[in-house]
Amino acid sequence: MTRSAMKRRTFLRAAAAMTTGAILVACGGQAPAAQPAAEQPAAEQPAAPAPASSGKTIQWWYAWGNLDAAVEKIVETPSFKEMMGDNVLEYKGSVNSEAILTAVAGGTPPDGGSNFDYPNFWARGALRPVDDLVASSGIIKRDDMVPALWDSAFYDGQMIGVPSLEGFLWWGLNYNAKAVEEAGLDPDSPPVTWDDALVWHKALTKFDAAGNLQQFGLDPYDAMAGEADFGVQSFGGFNWWDEQSRTINLDNDSVAQWLETAGEFIKVIGPDKLAGMRQDENLGGWGASFNAGIQTMIIEGYWHPGETQIQKPEIAEFNRATWAPVSASRAGKKIMATGAHFVILFKDAANTDEMFKVAEYLYNDEPMDIIFKEVGWINGRLSWLAKVDPNAYPGLKFYIDAANQVEEWIVGRRCPIHWYINTQRTELAEQVFRGNMTGKDAAAELQARAEAEWSAQGLS
Repeated sequence: MTRSAMKRRTFLRAAAAMTTGAILVACGGQAPAAQPAAEQPAAEQPAAPAPASSGKTIQWWYAWGNLDAAVEKIVETPSFKEMMGDNVLEYKGSVNSEAILTAVAGGTPPDGGSNFDYPNFWARGALRPVDDLVASSGIIKRDDMVPALWDSAFYDGQMIGVPSLEGFLWWGLNYNAKAVEEAGLDPDSPPVTWDDALVWHKALTKFDAAGNLQQFGLDPYDAMAGEADFGVQSFGGFNWWDEQSRTINLDNDSVAQWLETAGEFIKVIGPDKLAGMRQDENLGGWGASFNAGIQTMIIEGYWHPGETQIQKPEIAEFNRATWAPVSASRAGKKIMATGAHFVILFKDAANTDEMFKVAEYLYNDEPMDIIFKEVGWINGRLSWLAKVDPNAYPGLKFYIDAANQVEEWIVGRRCPIHWYINTQRTELAEQVFRGNMTGKDAAAELQARAEAEWSAQGLS
């Protein structure tokens, strides 16, 4: 079956793995959606009403809820209105997986989309390549973007989206310096290895007299830490997904060690106590427990400092960031992932040329400034990045400085079944930290499930 010949039912069945976890928040972002882990998206909001116009109505859907505050201001700027002319932008935030999948499969997609499962949509032939549009742009320039971010826009040798919305560095250990000091630890000497992080975790985890969880150190599967990209790179220093051969390597010692080590952190808290906390709607989302002051360490991306400042300034003032921990055998390695969020153009939409102009506009300083102020996000456009105040948000300076210090880069979330693997990892990790399965056996099972899903989706 060719990509273009895929029917609606086949598309929905093949893309079903996207439904859980395909919606991200920033790359983290404002609960109730993300990034990202398998958080639940906010309820879908009605599209912003489009004023009467003799021009075209351009539709842009995205999964974030916290982007709305910036878009509301961007569309009111004189420069945006001049660029749009008689056309109007109809934008819709907090769009869930079911809604976008149904629209695409039914042949009625929006003109553009963001914060969806880009590789899977590309693998299904749902997107319009943007190579020709970008090549003719006088604004979007390869040499004005962090190289790895630019590279992340290409699949199968084609540019699948405009990397103009947000994207910078994905991994860092953020921690609450006040809680660290109160636990008798030195906030100026953060953990370097997972062994070091476990020492901090134990010191930072507290229970009341009745045994109820009051505070803990690190949830090793929260936010960016829960993805195979991070686990394998942190423990093994390699990528589990080989894009050239299109093969998956999860049945290895690094995955086993990751699952076993992460399980030790959860055992300190207590699996049931952690699960109970996550059932609280105010604590269960991506990074929500850090904002609440209950979780005191988190593996997060550059967006964490800004989002935390905007959402919880009383917590943000104590936020610090450093390199993510690695295994003892790799102590001192500076690891990092990156990847752009895109404005993708759906090939069955009517106004993709006009949607591209919106994406191109987002490359300018004014919308980037608005997004940085309203949401805390950065796009790795070098000429704009040079103007960013690294001290604008507590912890941000680490990420700004780290861009030139990384020793091991990975462009993340490239596998078309990345999110399926992430949800399976969640299930198998629980079997490990509850003592029902070894890390080695869980790694083998994760590999088997991944291969079966790959085959079931007809990927090659």
